[in-house]
Amino acid sequence: MALALSNGVGPALVAQLCLTFGSYRGAVKAVCDGAHLSGQVPARVAAAVRDSVSRRNWVTELELARRARARFALPGDDDYPDVLLEIAHAPVGVFVSGETLGGLAPMIGVVGTRTPTPRGAAVAAELAADLVRAGLTVVSGLARGTDTRAHEGALDAGGRTVAVMGCGLATVYPPENAGLARDIAANGSLVSEFPMLAEPRPGCFPRRNRIISGLSVGVVVVEAAAKSGALITAARALEQGREVFAVPGPVDAPLSAGPNRLIKAGAKLTEDAGDVVDELERAWGPFPVARSDWTSTSGARPDDMACRAVVPVERPAPGAGREEASAVGCGEAPGDGRGDVSLRRLLLSLLSLTPVSVDELVAGTGAPVAVVLSALLKLELAGEAEPSPGGRFVLGSRARGRATRAKRS
Repeated sequence: MALALSNGVGPALVAQLCLTFGSYRGAVKAVCDGAHLSGQVPARVAAAVRDSVSRRNWVTELELARRARARFALPGDDDYPDVLLEIAHAPVGVFVSGETLGGLAPMIGVVGTRTPTPRGAAVAAELAADLVRAGLTVVSGLARGTDTRAHEGALDAGGRTVAVMGCGLATVYPPENAGLARDIAANGSLVSEFPMLAEPRPGCFPRRNRIISGLSVGVVVVEAAAKSGALITAARALEQGREVFAVPGPVDAPLSAGPNRLIKAGAKLTEDAGDVVDELERAWGPFPVARSDWTSTSGARPDDMACRAVVPVERPAPGAGREEASAVGCGEAPGDGRGDVSLRRLLLSLLSLTPVSVDELVAGTGAPVAVVLSALLKLELAGEAEPSPGGRFVLGSRARGRATRAKRS
């Protein structure tokens, strides 16, 4: 703990000290015994370590962790998986609150922009839900936008999720996710390599990203601009030998630039959770949950869908049933398959070459917004609908071609 809290001494320097003196304890003892005098340790590093030891800030930190029901894990502990130790500049140790990390493997990262489109938010939630149904634990960064929706999707599906934080465990950021952080600690884990009271700073998030990918067998990028923190996570994943997946998007949409670029570079094109599981099972073998156990709110199998959005935009109130929160509109019963088809047909009748907003489509169909977004996503992937600037939609090229052929005939 003293090494982790030494000012200006990062994981790379600590790893070098550990290699030189055999262990963390051996490094601290050698520095305090004057190893810097023989040139074995740079004077600046030795001064920082001795200062951390003498100030006994490690005692305070351990007490803060105890009060927060967190623990500090070192390599070899159940809370410090071996896969994390394999990455470049592995953390000296990690604070963990919640379930033991070793019991949450295998994990899959789901990341993306902090400002997703309605489509992107829906994809992140549904993808996370189906991934936990397949036996994976979803890892993300507790940030606004895609991260939040990924965590919520996993929890709403009854699965487990891990949040790797870019600040201390006692300083939840963004603050509006404090309730979500409590839910994650109760159904997964919160993880951070930073001191308990550390505030979020720009430089903390790239460091956080390498842990997201380090814990994961692969990383899925949902939406991301050409320059995005999510792409940093993908880059770290590639460096660490992890699989990289990307959800394709419209070529003229700014937030599709990142995933589309990753696909061009060799990332696995991902339309649903099945694409992720099929790829990972080649290397890892079958996951704990059989494919036949995958269920969605509408009763469809992941093989038959393309990232449907059945997770509500707002989390249901305490005590509200999951079925009520995601009921299919248009008078059809949830799970019979007819409501989804009827809704898509109704949406097609409302679409034209004139852009129509989601609010107008919700009003025209009478279906919940999350269900409308789900159906729109299916239509978009089928070429029947296309997104338009301002969050609007128009008739897709396939539907336009069909209409043109009908007129000619």
